[in-house]
Amino acid sequence: MRERHAIVLGGSIGGCLAAEVLSSVFDRVTLIEKGDFDDNLNERRGVPQEKHVHLLLLRGKQVMEEIFPGLLSEMERAGAEIADQGYDVKCFHYGQWKNRFHTGVSAHYCSRSLLDNLVRRRIQANPRITVLSKTRVLGLKFHREGAPCIQGVLLDESAPVRELAADLVVDVSGRGSRTAEWLAKEGLGEVKKTLVETRLGYASRVYRRRPEFADRWKVLLVLPKPPLNRAMGVISPIEGDRWLVTTGGWFGEFPKPDPEEFVRFLGTLPVPDIQEIIRDAEPLSDVMGFGIPGSQRRHYEDVPVWPQGLVVMGDALCSMNPLYSQGMTLCALEADVLRQQLPLWKQGRIGTQTIQQLLVQVIEPAWNMAVSEDMRFPETQGRRSLGLKFNHWYGSGLCELAASHRLTLQTQVGVTNLVVPPSQLFRPKIAVRVVLNKLRPRFG
Repeated sequence: MRERHAIVLGGSIGGCLAAEVLSSVFDRVTLIEKGDFDDNLNERRGVPQEKHVHLLLLRGKQVMEEIFPGLLSEMERAGAEIADQGYDVKCFHYGQWKNRFHTGVSAHYCSRSLLDNLVRRRIQANPRITVLSKTRVLGLKFHREGAPCIQGVLLDESAPVRELAADLVVDVSGRGSRTAEWLAKEGLGEVKKTLVETRLGYASRVYRRRPEFADRWKVLLVLPKPPLNRAMGVISPIEGDRWLVTTGGWFGEFPKPDPEEFVRFLGTLPVPDIQEIIRDAEPLSDVMGFGIPGSQRRHYEDVPVWPQGLVVMGDALCSMNPLYSQGMTLCALEADVLRQQLPLWKQGRIGTQTIQQLLVQVIEPAWNMAVSEDMRFPETQGRRSLGLKFNHWYGSGLCELAASHRLTLQTQVGVTNLVVPPSQLFRPKIAVRVVLNKLRPRFG
């Protein structure tokens, strides 16, 4: 039997997850990264959000631990700090401080570069995976006869070969993916794209932790009450006894990457706590800025003829508002779909179009949630149905109730971390309180 070979485009966390999953089914996997895959010190241009606060949701942690056993222990040994998402997070939201209840849902807080490096070391240690670093893909290699089929990729001059054959190509190359362009050029149809424009931006800076706050909280989070407020801020613990401070928001409400502007902007948040703490903290880095137009989705599910041997996932498929902290977790969930479906594909029982449709089902709820939240701002373009208006009304009531009601906070945190079904937010013990709290001001 001939050797089976798979190619992964992109060496981000999503690409590494895909490569690891593929290595359990294929004899060889080649991961192609246009940047320097081996550089674990300098800023990676392919990961523009690397210098900002990241949050891996609980469901994402669970899946990543299954794909890379022992990863969470490695993170802890490297300095990641575990924080309960209710008790250890001091949070101001919807105009009030939340009571801090234990939720049983925890997060591992560390820098994005620490997590990236741990995952990349796993890939480098896998004998079935070959990494082509600093290599660009110029296009897909199509089978020219019969039904459309991908046979590999075309590489630039820096690669050992100009053409690399494969049974499966998985594109995880991010928002800058060119797969839609290549499919259109081949005559397979235009890939429609949806952009929910919100002009997002934020800035971050690393500080030395102030020890006097060690027993008060692990994370300090200030969130807006949309549409009245448009900015957020967070102090997040990272390895090396440091804080990573990020602030920014919607529709231009974010600071320039300037130290004085950074501190000044923190004073515009709904409460001044982060500014007051950071003003006397020792900075350990420059201020790093980042901005994107908004959430973006490519509708590969609508391509009339899908070529066999191709899968698109990660930000190349759908890139959500990063302020909702869903990106890495969605990559993990998509990798889990790949892991479950690859044996069926190998047996010839399903095609890659089926896998692609299942990936769309994974991102759909998260996309709808992100768009729904962004629609709270009047500048966001789109139709506001009665259902959406009800969700906004009920959602604001949930956030207000969660500040003082233990069950609501625990359920909300569980839903946000994708380990509790959203229907639990409408159980009678919560729904009745939400409605009564909403009606109380009207009826005195």
